[in-house]
Amino acid sequence: MATIIESVGVVGGRGRRARSARKLADAAAERAIDRAGLVADDIGLLLNAGIYRDGNLGEPALAALIQEDIGAHPEDPHDGDHGTFSFDVANGTCGMLTALQVADGFLRAGTIDHALIVASDADPGRHMAPDFPFAASGAAIVCGRADGPEGIAGFRFAHGPPLVSPTAGPATSGPDEGLRGTVAFERGRNRLTIVQAPDFDAAAGAWAGEVATALLGDHGLTVDDVDAIVANPLTPPFLDALADALGVDRARVGTALEGPPVHTAGLGVALAAATEGAALGGRWALLVSAGAGPTAGAALVRTGRR
Repeated sequence: MATIIESVGVVGGRGRRARSARKLADAAAERAIDRAGLVADDIGLLLNAGIYRDGNLGEPALAALIQEDIGAHPEDPHDGDHGTFSFDVANGTCGMLTALQVADGFLRAGTIDHALIVASDADPGRHMAPDFPFAASGAAIVCGRADGPEGIAGFRFAHGPPLVSPTAGPATSGPDEGLRGTVAFERGRNRLTIVQAPDFDAAAGAWAGEVATALLGDHGLTVDDVDAIVANPLTPPFLDALADALGVDRARVGTALEGPPVHTAGLGVALAAATEGAALGGRWALLVSAGAGPTAGAALVRTGRR
């Protein structure tokens, strides 16, 4: 029994939805559930990996609000019904990958039949995040479990010291200074400030390549055995450095998005592009992310195809 990815749903930010991480998450979740041929009540576990809140809301967990919005057992569980368990997973760029590992544990244990992982990025609004650098977007992944050769084979994460840029040397002077977001009370409101070092993405890409290579080694594989590489963030410096670290052609690690980068929803956006482009048609796929912390992670997926 292994965890499989059943569907991916992605939405862009337009109109009022562009100003609401919650609405983006709702729309992506509903799209992914529909594409999986399920209804909201089929979801046993809902994990929100997004970290941005409308109005910089602190409580409650956004996962609980999304659960109510999409109608996934909004009432108290009854005898004979599994209900829906929901909570937030905060790990920035690596959030969806971290949530995938959590869902994998529940699915392998047989506790649930389907899990929903959702993330969204949007300016909190009301001038609460000056110069918000990320594109408004939402992504959701529905996972299930099945017998057979396909499914998630393993994960590897690393949390490390300051990163080293492949072109400019040390990228940070402290473990949290490469990419940092802080919320502070200023002028009567909570204001979000995001700061990123210019060479952080390149350093993160190089380190992500090391972690992904180690994961492949755990399973007796090399990058030559991998048919698809799905990476986040989708920025040129990260993808260039990742390709160099893995020793593969740049085209194999994906296409950078035009305009502002996607943040917590990026892995879902990249996975949707790979799925729709039939890039997951081989035997093995590698999901790779790296971001603040610094943290890097990778997941190895057997597609079951030949």
